[in-house]
Parts: sequence; C-alpha cells; structure tokens
Amino acid sequence: MSVYKIIEIIEAEHEIYEILKYCPYEILKQFSIKEYKKGKFILKQDEIYDSFYIIVEGFVDIYVMSENGKKYSLTTYKKGNYIGEHEIFDQKPFSCSAEAISDIKLLELNRSHFLKWFSIDRNLNEYITKTLCSQFYSLSKKAGKDALYTLKQRICKYLIDNLIKSNNKEMLKINIEKEKLSEQMAVTQRSVNRVLKNLKEQDIIDIHNNYIIIKDLNLLKSEADIVD
Repeated sequence: MSVYKIIEIIEAEHEIYEILKYCPYEILKQFSIKEYKKGKFILKQDEIYDSFYIIVEGFVDIYVMSENGKKYSLTTYKKGNYIGEHEIFDQKPFSCSAEAISDIKLLELNRSHFLKWFSIDRNLNEYITKTLCSQFYSLSKKAGKDALYTLKQRICKYLIDNLIKSNNKEMLKINIEKEKLSEQMAVTQRSVNRVLKNLKEQDIIDIHNNYIIIKDLNLLKSEADIVD
C-alpha cells in the first residue's frame, strides 16, 4: 500500500490528522488501509491481537460479553477513535470485543511499529493520554448511572437523550432497536419490554415496531427524575 494513500487520508480527515500529524515517515510507511463490510470486522474479548487500529470511516460497537452470553454495549467508536491501545503494550487479551456495525475503513499498524512510534512521538503520547482520560470519564459516569438508577429511570433518560440527539422538530419520535437498548442497559430484552409497556400504560409513550413516540415529555422527565 502506497504511503501516499495514507497521506491523502491524513490531509482529508481532520480527526486522523490530529493523531498522525507528527508521525515519522518511516512509521507512516508501515500502516495499511483495511476495509470491511458490516459485521466482518470482529476483535473478540479475551483474545490477543498484535495490531493497533484507527477508524477512518464507519462505526464499531465496543462491548463485553458475560459467561452466560449477555452482551453489554459500552460505547460506539467512530472516525478518529482507535482500538487496541489498552492491551498492546503487554500483549494482554482484549478486555472487550469490537465489531463493525457499518461498513468501515481502518488504518492498521502492527505492535512493533506502534511501540516505536509511541516512543518517539510526543503528540501521540499526549493525544492518547487526553482521549483515554475522556473515555474513562464517560465510562465512569455510565457505570455510576447504571449502579445508582433504576432500569426505568435509565431507559427514560436514554429516550430523552436520543430525542435531543435526533433534533426532530416536527414530532417527538425516536428510531430505536429494542435489542440494542437491552445491550445498552445490560439487561434482558424482556426487562426492557416490561418498562416500555409500563410507560405506554401510563400514556407517556406509544410503541411501534421500530420507533417510539413520546406523548408526554414532561411525565417522561418526571419518571427519569430530571429537574429542569
């Protein structure tokens, strides 16, 4: 793979530029560009991998799987996020799984070249330190919410947050996958359905196959214990 293809990506993508702007040319030459269809890129929890990945395009679900097969989605990675930094220094098994939930493009660098890059590029050191702190902050907040709030409160807050993100001015409508919601909450789909059914019975929401309509936003906020 020509190094000029890598340089084109750096020049075109601001998020990638921020990581690679001071990467030595000898390291840039060692990167490879990989493209995968949705679901075809999977790094499995408890397995050892010998590469560092930077997402150029697409989305990757980061999750943990319990011994009984329950999936707990931690976050979704996008352009500019990287994978493998926790384990690569000591070649530890992956603490989480990573799976492409869309078609994706990645930059891949093997461990030996990553370690050399890390040892000589101060920008990389500072970037990883800053972004890791941000990730840990977000995960700590999520863990706190999971421990302190009931499932109903968490689902109400999730619906409100997604409503804000959707920025739908015409109606209070949220596209949602119940299976994904159960993974996000680390509970069974039956538990999620029970809460949604209760909210519907209270005339707070209306449930359709692939979306939810918020009928009473104030009551939904009240159920989530949100104070304006």
